[in-house]
Amino acid sequence: MDELRESQAEKVQEALDMGEVETGKGFYQESGIARAADTHWGSHYKSFKKFISMFGSITNVLDTIIVDSESIEEKAKATRYLKVCQTFEIAFILHLMRDILAFTNELNESLQKKEQDIANAILLVKVVKRRLQNLRNEE
Repeated sequence: MDELRESQAEKVQEALDMGEVETGKGFYQESGIARAADTHWGSHYKSFKKFISMFGSITNVLDTIIVDSESIEEKAKATRYLKVCQTFEIAFILHLMRDILAFTNELNESLQKKEQDIANAILLVKVVKRRLQNLRNEE
């Protein structure tokens, strides 16, 4: 975890130095990948977003474990994880799920507001359905 934290901090610092990201209150606070709660869809969306943003750091740490670990078992495990993480299928699924959950997360947040009326809720459902259909139709 310490290596992952350090690697992610280096990546954020590089992006800051290159002017690729903004700074300010609430930006890039240190956090790990949260365990998704069974009933909180927003936590699934945040987990996918965080995993994607930390992907480079995760692969760096796995590389380090492969090189530096004294345990054959740890090296083998890290090698398997790295091999799976770097497949097209995993990258595709991560981005697809992030996109799908982004749409449904917006709907979920809107529906949880107390001042929501039924007409607006139905409209939001239609918008999300259209977005998902558009995503499905893209090639």
